Amino acid sequence: MKELVAAFEQLARALERNVDEFTHLDSKAGDGDLGLTAGKIAGGIRKALEEPGDSVKALVLAVGKEVSKAAPSTFGTLYASGFLAAGMTLDEGDDALSQFHKGLQAAFDKIALRGKSEEGQRTLLDALGPAARAAFAASSLPEAMEQAAIAAEAGVLATKEMAPVHGRAGWIGDRAKGLPDAGATVIWRSLEAFSTTSV
Repeated sequence: MKELVAAFEQLARALERNVDEFTHLDSKAGDGDLGLTAGKIAGGIRKALEEPGDSVKALVLAVGKEVSKAAPSTFGTLYASGFLAAGMTLDEGDDALSQFHKGLQAAFDKIALRGKSEEGQRTLLDALGPAARAAFAASSLPEAMEQAAIAAEAGVLATKEMAPVHGRAGWIGDRAKGLPDAGATVIWRSLEAFSTTSV
């Protein structure tokens, strides 16, 4: 648990550290407020860490609940939904690698359902989907975390060539091409933060 708490602290710092990047990307093909949302998500994570509970499941669920309250925007709600779905699917009897596998897939499935979206539509799923598949192919937790982050980055780069479908970006169509999707970038930076910690 101590290691997981440290990983979430690292995640909060990474979200805050990359606020300018998120704001810049979202201002080009969105509402321009994703950096602000990321900061609020970080605040929700820190609130959850004040009472992390006594299990991985409890902590992940707490993060989802606090993020949903701290960042009630569209993106914040989807981000929180991912953690809530991951927490619900976790089985304390599983090893850490299996929990990571199941958590990523559950987050992907929930966000896709709630956002009525799929891969290839220039959304956060274009980072999360490749990350989940890469994690499933790994044989250890450190490898899974590292490969998930690498795959998420590749997914972000792929969004440069995708035409947006949802939100404000959907209105500007092909003008969004050439820039990575802001939401996918948040997922990449999130997984990158986890990959640099020892859980």
